[in-house]
Amino acid sequence: TVILTHGYCLTEAVWHYQKRDLAGGSFDTVTWDLPGHGASPPAGPDRLTLDVTVDALARVIEEYAQGGVVLVGHSLGGVITLGYLARHDERLREKVRGVVLVSTPLQHFARAAAGRWPGASLEARILGAAVQGVVDSDLFDRVLGKDVGTDEISALSYRLVRWGFGREPSPAQVRFIRDVIASVPPDVRAETFRIMTGWDFRPHLPGIKEPVLVVIGGRDRLVSPDESRVLAERLARGTAVSLLDAGHAAFLERPNRFNDELRRFAGRRLRRASRREAGSA
Repeated sequence: TVILTHGYCLTEAVWHYQKRDLAGGSFDTVTWDLPGHGASPPAGPDRLTLDVTVDALARVIEEYAQGGVVLVGHSLGGVITLGYLARHDERLREKVRGVVLVSTPLQHFARAAAGRWPGASLEARILGAAVQGVVDSDLFDRVLGKDVGTDEISALSYRLVRWGFGREPSPAQVRFIRDVIASVPPDVRAETFRIMTGWDFRPHLPGIKEPVLVVIGGRDRLVSPDESRVLAERLARGTAVSLLDAGHAAFLERPNRFNDELRRFAGRRLRRASRREAGSA
């Protein structure tokens, strides 16, 4: 089974191409919504923490990991996946055969998004200031109120979301992500942004022994491609692949290439797991 965890202010709907194109293959796919997102109930006022989201992922793994599993996490979903690996010992992680991290920050996502990492470009700093301002105000909700469901690509909300994409994105995909973001309640968006501060998994990375594929959007403005490469280098069994023209959501922007990489990685890891289990039986 491949378990896919979405990122900040999104829902499991963003895995559309993976659910469509990987169905009926050599492994099952499972998608789920973070607390308060999509169909998942909220954790409660001021109760949403990184640990709560990690525990939610652990419950999904426990329910669906009848055999080996490969965990896929996008952005904050990658952070949550790293949190699961860092918090659980090898006995509890024994079902995890591999991990795919997509546009996952090395530390302090909110700081990275605000363009405060050393050497951040002026473009990243401007974007980060805009992201922080949106989270701290009701501007986005007021803009979304009149833009959701429209096809107008000159709308402010469209232009803001467009920043997260790479070269020549599909307007339909930009509008789709904008409308998914709008579906997440404002209080959940604010609480989820707050949980992306204060953590640093760098000390735990060498202890993660599972094979990890780090997928990099070559034109990602939210998580620096260089930061993603460092993440892959610090993992004991990390490898990186770059989708050069993609932005922050390579699995959506370049689904064929991403699905090919995932199919090869997961198929190889899960086949090896099946052979080992058959031999021990």
